[in-house]
Amino acid sequence: MLELDNVSKSFGSVQAVSDLSLVARPATVFGLLGPNGAGKTTTIRMILDILQPDRGEVRWTGHRVDAVTRRTFGYLPEERGLYPKDKITEQLLFFGRLHGMSAADARARMQQLFEAFGLTDKLGSKPVELSKGNQQKVQFIAAILHRPPLLVLDEPFSGFDPINVEVVKDAVRDLVAAGTAVLLSSHRMEQVEELCEDICIIDRSRAVVNGSLKEIKRSWPDRFVHITQLPDMSFLDAFPGATVRPGANGIAAVRLTPQTDPAAILRAAVAIGPVEHFEIAEPSLTDIYLHYVKPEDAAA
Repeated sequence: MLELDNVSKSFGSVQAVSDLSLVARPATVFGLLGPNGAGKTTTIRMILDILQPDRGEVRWTGHRVDAVTRRTFGYLPEERGLYPKDKITEQLLFFGRLHGMSAADARARMQQLFEAFGLTDKLGSKPVELSKGNQQKVQFIAAILHRPPLLVLDEPFSGFDPINVEVVKDAVRDLVAAGTAVLLSSHRMEQVEELCEDICIIDRSRAVVNGSLKEIKRSWPDRFVHITQLPDMSFLDAFPGATVRPGANGIAAVRLTPQTDPAAILRAAVAIGPVEHFEIAEPSLTDIYLHYVKPEDAAA
């Protein structure tokens, strides 16, 4: 498994990462979250042995990550990087050989993945000849071509339409089923919530919450109910601490204090108008993120 043990990194007077510890287990997806500038990119670069931590250690299967270990990892950067005018097959063969694959194994694996991603007719193409979505599929294939034991994904769904988002998510699930540890960095909370078992949220270089997403939700102090959005939601004023956020399809999300009885909310709503939907819900990852990550002016 991947372990970060009290890792810190600074650039001059700027502390990019402070005493960060996390564990990404095999056959699971670990979500690394945080606002821009929080330290995610620096963390990823230390995991990939591009940067060395000032303190602490990055380990894979108990040993410090070095250039040899790093060669086994897969990495999909946020800034994609294919050679636009070189044939795709030549590039992927090159990347496969860099990761220790034989030419025959790389070609066979390439054929398999191109079929899975619906790109078989593009094998002879150059990236410049492909749509942006297909270019990103090829970049993803390059990251998983050598069957990495650890796959680091930085904003992997950026630019994909909903159909191709599902294709990539299915590919990630297949890798996890085969034992790959996946570290996923993304601002798309709904996709992180769907895929990840464990998360770490970083804010201003430090981890503000870290662990099992299921356990974080289970121990959350506030209650949430989803209720029909009524024309007048002012009945909630009678419940101290209750806040409402309009949702999709006419359903409002109401956050309650631990002392508020959800049944009392339902009774008050029914007295105002017809309530077609009411459910007690666990906090979403968005709720958790917004609780821990504060705007700069609020944290000052």
